[in-house]
Amino acid sequence: MTRPTHKQYSVCFAFITMMLFYKYGVTQINYYIALIIILKAAESGALFPDVDHSWQNVSEKTVPNKIINTLIHITGGSHRSWQTHSWDISIIFTAIAYFLPKYLYYVGKLSVVNYEILSLLLLGFASGWVSHLFSDMLTSAGVKVICFVDFKAKFVPRKLFGLRFNTGHGWEEFNFKVMKVLNVFLAVICIVYPLTVNRHI
Repeated sequence: MTRPTHKQYSVCFAFITMMLFYKYGVTQINYYIALIIILKAAESGALFPDVDHSWQNVSEKTVPNKIINTLIHITGGSHRSWQTHSWDISIIFTAIAYFLPKYLYYVGKLSVVNYEILSLLLLGFASGWVSHLFSDMLTSAGVKVICFVDFKAKFVPRKLFGLRFNTGHGWEEFNFKVMKVLNVFLAVICIVYPLTVNRHI
């Protein structure tokens, strides 16, 4: 999938993540403030895996992206490499995103406010990363399940009845349009969600 489609998936996953956070009391920060943080963090997380492109094809040429891109290519990476496009790596990051702020708060390195914000940023980033891998599984290239195993998982075949399930063709355009419509409905649901639950926001 391309950048615009990944952004649409990140929005979808951010809405779902925020509603789950609210339901299970993951954060005490105001719901709507937390939603803004999650949306921005998820967008960054969704675009992060494609930093493994060759540098001239990386859209956001920032210093952190240059460092990450260099490290990926030094370790033998290329586009859809194991460093950014494998489920086990993203799951490990998600676990770190959940437990690291808790640990830092427990040992007194973070105040409760900083703990809450760091948790939202890291978990929002993780949800965006997961959305990227999920959407790439909707292409014929798929993504790795385990970083050092060649097998790639995908939801679609390479071709079916003349339709090609690869990046940048009609299938992606269909995905993009569906996600745009779905996100409008999810936005409405997400905005009114805390008003339907008997909790302080």
